[in-house]
Amino acid sequence: MSRNFELLQQTSSVQDLFETSGHPAGLVGTAECEPRPRWTEKPEQKAVRSEAPSIHLPDLIREKTRNWGQQVRKRYKERRGDLESISREEEIKLVQRIFPVAGQRSPQIVLFSSVESDAGCASISIRTAEILAGRGDGSVCVVDANFQLPCLHHYFGTDNSKGLAEAVLGSLPIQDFLQKHPEANLWILPCGAAGGQLRFSGVNDRLRSRMTELRGQFKYVVIHSSPLDLDSAAILLSRWTDGVVMVVEADTTRRETARRMKQDLEAANVRILGVVLNNRTFSIPEALYRRL
Repeated sequence: MSRNFELLQQTSSVQDLFETSGHPAGLVGTAECEPRPRWTEKPEQKAVRSEAPSIHLPDLIREKTRNWGQQVRKRYKERRGDLESISREEEIKLVQRIFPVAGQRSPQIVLFSSVESDAGCASISIRTAEILAGRGDGSVCVVDANFQLPCLHHYFGTDNSKGLAEAVLGSLPIQDFLQKHPEANLWILPCGAAGGQLRFSGVNDRLRSRMTELRGQFKYVVIHSSPLDLDSAAILLSRWTDGVVMVVEADTTRRETARRMKQDLEAANVRILGVVLNNRTFSIPEALYRRL
């Protein structure tokens, strides 16, 4: 018997031995008898990816837009509050300069008029009258003498069926045309429905008489008139006042027009009490401007 045969016989006996011991020959016998390879191929390992939360682009855009809108609204409110505060401070300074409480004699009847367009003249006149009434040092009357475009009755919510125009055309006392403000020491004399019927060439004396009545009843009279360059009645009315405050619109009112209106007022012996620059832009931040 050859050597190879004997080896096979031994291998068979070993397998019989493992089988008799209760172990499957296919598992244990092979592990003991087969030669181990020099290297073994490792099973292919698959990369384990961590599951990142899915991002929905439309939802992300909506969230960013919502946050941006909230920031814009917040900044707008802050900026609006700063501008309103600055405007309020400027209005108070204007009243203090035009109507000083102590010291030099304060004017009693002042006409506010823009140069070309309204340029916010109505709101400046109203705020001036309200600040004067809030001081509590005398009764105040605000008069709407803009016969072309009356507007004060809209702001105060009063009736415009009778006012300055009817007072000039009629003979009743001026008190019959006044309306009392419910919350302040302020009276309103609206323009009236007959404003378009007035011809100032024929009612000069009557208009002057009504101004004299207002002077005798109120400590302060604030008159809002039509633009100087568009209505000659504004210059005519200014002759019976203590002075004029010109309102010019920033970046809109032409310098030549403002200079010409100033010369016309001076030629009529009307005192120019001040010039208001409305809707000005700030070349520096508002916070720094308030510190100046």
